[in-house]
Amino acid sequence: MRRAGRGVLAGLLLLAALWPAPAAACATCYGAADSPMTQGLNQAIGFLLACVALVLAGVVKLAWDIRQRTRRLRSRQDRFRLIEGGAR
Repeated sequence: MRRAGRGVLAGLLLLAALWPAPAAACATCYGAADSPMTQGLNQAIGFLLACVALVLAGVVKLAWDIRQRTRRLRSRQDRFRLIEGGAR
């Protein structure tokens, strides 16, 4: 039964490769560049890119803050010295 399922899947993949019309781009990609649909799609892409950039900026800011806190902690530890021969 598994072999039959693999054969059917291979046949469907071959059919999809030989019949490219369903895999073609949408009407928006082939439409006029100044149509409202294309402009809306471009604005949506820009908005999603801005969201990704905002999240990445947050990750960079977090890493920067952690680095600064680590530097401050190390400088405090370097200034703190134990007295030799203290209480026993």
